[in-house]
Amino acid sequence: MHNLGPHLFTRVHLGLTPGQVFMLHFIQMDEHCTVSHLADKLEVNPSAITVMLDRLEQHNYVARTRDDKDRRVVLIHLTSEGRDKLSQVLEVRKRVVEYCLTQLTDEERIRFLATLKKLADASAAMNLEQILSGADV
Repeated sequence: MHNLGPHLFTRVHLGLTPGQVFMLHFIQMDEHCTVSHLADKLEVNPSAITVMLDRLEQHNYVARTRDDKDRRVVLIHLTSEGRDKLSQVLEVRKRVVEYCLTQLTDEERIRFLATLKKLADASAAMNLEQILSGADV
C-alpha cells in the first residue's frame, strides 16, 4: 500500500503532497467547500488549511470566492488547472493499480476481490466501541 499511496505521488514527481491531492479531491466533490469543511475532513486547524490553500492557489489549482448569500463565507473551488492536475494524479494511480492487478492470475484476482469484500463487510459491521474497550468480539 505504501507504493500505491502517498509514496506514489513522490515517486512520479507530480508536484503535490498526498494532503494536497486529498484536498483537491475533496474540493472537487463538495460544491460548497469551505475552509472549515476541509479542516474537519483533514482533522487539522483551519489555519493549516489556509496555508495549504495558499500553496494550491499559487499554482492556480484552486480559487477562493465569497458566497453571494453570506459574504463572510469563502468558497473554494478547483480551477481548470486544478481539475487537470487532479485528473493527471488519478490517471497515474489508475494505471499503477491496473498494472499491479495484471500481475495476478485470474484466480488470484478473484480471491483478492473476495477478501476485499469480506474486509469491507467486516469494517461496515464492526462495533468500534466494543473493539476499543477490549471486549471479546
